[in-house]
Amino acid sequence: MLRQILPTFALRRALLMSCLIAAYSGLAVWKEQGPYARYADFPAGLEAALSLAIGMLLAFRVNRAFDRWWEGRILWGTLVNSSRNLAVKANNVVAKRDASFDRLHSLVAAFPFSLRDHLRGCSAFTQLPGLSGERFSGEHIPSWIVNQIYGIFEVWKRDHRIQYGEFRMLDREAKVLLEVCGGCERIRNTPIAASYRVLLHHAIWLFLLVSPWGLVDQFGWWTIPVVFLTSYLVIAAEIVAEHIEQPFGAIGDKLDLDGICQTIHRSVDEIFATETMSTLSQQNRAADN
Repeated sequence: MLRQILPTFALRRALLMSCLIAAYSGLAVWKEQGPYARYADFPAGLEAALSLAIGMLLAFRVNRAFDRWWEGRILWGTLVNSSRNLAVKANNVVAKRDASFDRLHSLVAAFPFSLRDHLRGCSAFTQLPGLSGERFSGEHIPSWIVNQIYGIFEVWKRDHRIQYGEFRMLDREAKVLLEVCGGCERIRNTPIAASYRVLLHHAIWLFLLVSPWGLVDQFGWWTIPVVFLTSYLVIAAEIVAEHIEQPFGAIGDKLDLDGICQTIHRSVDEIFATETMSTLSQQNRAADN
């Protein structure tokens, strides 16, 4: 039941920390219900003033984190479209199905997997679909793949298998691959400023430590559940923002890069396996000649 209500590690972690804060609020209740009720009272409205500052800081933090997550999703959506467009255009402008055509097929299908592994900081080049036997000595596998794609285009252009206009048509889609890679690297390499993150943590913990003492006069024993709910919402918002700030990981509230890579792979395989009127007519002309 707990896993259904709190399906992610971030929310379960927030729940645990909220229980600790609620237990801490029991000290304020004990103090007000005991012989020390007249001593060291907090000024009224202090928690309200802190909540205003927390709301402003936390709203900016969550918005910026979600913007980064959503921008990453847009970039990978662009990669899906560009991979399909590149496969469709290459499938229609090239009539001869030779080794270079099959290699282009493998390179386009492998690019999203290479980008996924690159963003996660792992090197799994030997596991890329269709490229397990390739020899590679560089550090930036996505750039290497796009370099190989342009090498195929250049060979086709020199052999007059494609015209300049067709090359430009293919180039329009192929260059998007590295543009998406650069955009994802920018998100990964520029996290929220460390000073702002530390400031927000200081403000959150100050608010959570002070709020029970400011609420106990009004709520009595109800201070414990009120503090529990309040702390859960505040802590969960910060932890979720921390998790989605880097959207390219493998676990938690990350983008489903594995699913997107599989979608691109299936789409590219289907497109390259399809014969069109353009390719059939070009093959017939080649046979007549």
